[in-house]
This record gives sequence, structure tokens and C-alpha cells, in this order.
Amino acid sequence: MRSLRSISTGGRAAAVLLLLAGRGAMAADPLPWLSGSAMREQLARPIKLAWSGMPIRKGLADLARSQRLAILLDRRVDPGRPLELRLDDVPLELALERIARSRHLGLSWYGPLVYFGPEAAAERLKTLAALRVADAKSLPSSARAPFARQQPWRWNDLTTPRELVEQLAIEAKIEIAGLEQIPHDLWAAADLPPLSWTDRMTLIANEFDLTFRFDGEGRTLALTALPEKIVLERSYPAGRNPRELADRWARQAPEAEIAVVDDKVVVRGRAEDHERLTAAKPRGKAPAAGGAEVYTLAVRDQPLGPVLEELKQRLGLELHIDEAALKRAEISLNRLVSFKVEQATLDDLFAAALKPAGLTFRRREKSFDIFPAKPPAGEESSGQ
Repeated sequence: MRSLRSISTGGRAAAVLLLLAGRGAMAADPLPWLSGSAMREQLARPIKLAWSGMPIRKGLADLARSQRLAILLDRRVDPGRPLELRLDDVPLELALERIARSRHLGLSWYGPLVYFGPEAAAERLKTLAALRVADAKSLPSSARAPFARQQPWRWNDLTTPRELVEQLAIEAKIEIAGLEQIPHDLWAAADLPPLSWTDRMTLIANEFDLTFRFDGEGRTLALTALPEKIVLERSYPAGRNPRELADRWARQAPEAEIAVVDDKVVVRGRAEDHERLTAAKPRGKAPAAGGAEVYTLAVRDQPLGPVLEELKQRLGLELHIDEAALKRAEISLNRLVSFKVEQATLDDLFAAALKPAGLTFRRREKSFDIFPAKPPAGEESSGQ
């Protein structure tokens, strides 16, 4: 197995991209990394881990290979940091979150990549990427295509990040200013799944606390320092009662700035805030046989908490979440869930929403008690 080693220069740990099997100076044959629905299904499957003194680099490399998930460890994380972790039949997605939390790292679901890095870097990554995609879309139509094109990205051992940026410049036929802001570093060989040009550039720039700006014609690009505040602003149609929608969204995304402007709701926040607020909404269907209401809902990669809040508001429900039990079971309502139901009963809808997070419920009319489906070791549950 390739234990992609960190190559350091001047005491600085180089980036460790834990993506491949094999060893040598050349990136091995690419693995068929999972993406889309196949990736979401894999993240929901339970795994077992028993790590004692496991270096984070090796542990993540083993997971990347065995689970066919591309994992990126930021250059600023010491790849030899040991992990003490034991997980029993925990969904892969939750396992990755616990690995990050155990080392006080941030975690970002960056398309087909799972990114581990400093909390601030992980928190801003998707927002920076969304801002740069918007910048590229605002360029003249004749200049946009190279920046939206997705393709895999591979390089060999001892490649420098400046070389990678220069290769991106050649690919898009664009001049890049400010390369001196990227210090000399040597990176291990890597194989990344298909990403857009702007996403690839964002990944490298973010590791040096940088971003980039296009000129008006898309012919030149300048690497720049990060702005003091990184937010994505979008406006949304609000229907007949924009204030009601704005108030509900403010509860769902308390860190975002939300205002009503004319007949729209304007949101300024992280990309994750926008994803949370615009999650798919349940649609009531015609009553099923016997008069029972049924629902159709598709949710993809959305935090569970806001999904439950949306169901609560839309369907007029009472939700009682056993937060102490969730904390003991290390289950977070920020966990991303994906599920799809068609003409489902209310019980089936909630079962589908809660199962990916390892939760279940007890229902009394329109009141739902929500708690872990499996109690932590040593505890007993009264059951549903």
C-alpha cells in the first residue's frame, strides 16, 4: 500500500494526499473513486474501527483505499499525529466526522473529495469554491468553458504546488500573477477524482490561505489574500409571506445574515447555509387508500437538523429531541443525510430521514420523540 509519506522542506510538512495504493515516485493507476449516489450509499454503510496510536495519514489512507473515497489531508496537518479511536458499526460518514473531531480538525464534503484540515480552512472551502465558480460564470461566454471543465488530477512525487498552478494556467490558457505567494514545497504523488478547474485551483490556494480573482476577460488571474469575511450572497423568491420565510430560515441558519428585500429573501452566509436552506421540501400527495396522507421528499447531502426543522414547520409537528442521548452517542444534527421517499406515510418519512444518522423515534399523534436507535455501550434503551 502506498503510505503517501509527507515530504518536508525547512521543517514544513508537505501536503499528504491519501488517495492511492502502491509505492513509488509515480502516481499509481487511479482508483475508481465513488461519487454521487454511490458515494452517498457508501457513506451510510456501517464500519468498524479499532485504532490505537494510528497515524492519521495511515488511517485515512486505509479508509480511502478500502472505501473507495478520495480523502485529502491539508498540508498543515501533521500526518503522523496518532489516533485513539474505536467505532463499532458506525456509518462511514459519522466515522469520518469523529476522526476529524478527535484531532480538532475541520471536515468539508467537497464534491467527490473528503477534506480534512484546520477548522477555519474547512469552514471556508466550499464557500470560496462557490464564489470562484460564480466569478467564472460572469466572464464572457467565450472564456467560461475551460474553468467549468471537470477532469481528474494526478501528479508525481516531489511535485511542487507552484508547478501544479502553472499546469492549471497552461490548461486554461491563462496568465497567473502572484505565484511568489506560494512558498516552495514538495508534495507526494496523488490522484484526485474529476473536479472543475476552479475547484482544483481553490484547493491549492486554500492551503496557503489564498484565493484568486479573474480579470474582466478571463485572460489573467491573480492570487490574492483571503478577504476578512467570506460569504456567499444569493436571493430567493419568497412567495406571499417573505418575512415568515426569513424568520424560519434565520432559525435554521443562525450564523447567516438573512433579510427581506422587496419580495425576496436575501441570504449572506456559507455555501453550506444556502444548501441547508434550499433543501428539498416535502410535497403532500393525494390521500392513499384509507385516507392516510402520503408524502414525497428527496433530500441529498443536507444537515439533518434543518431537514427536521423544515418538516416541523411544514407539517405542523412537535419534535422532542433527546439532545443528551445524542451527545452520549456522538450523533450530531449537523450530519449530512440523503434519502428519498415516494408516497410515504408520515412514519415512513421520519424513519427514512432519521435512519442515516442512526436515530429513531416514538410517535404520539403529531408529536415525535427522537433519540439514538442504538444506545452507547453500557446503556439500555426502552425501545420504540
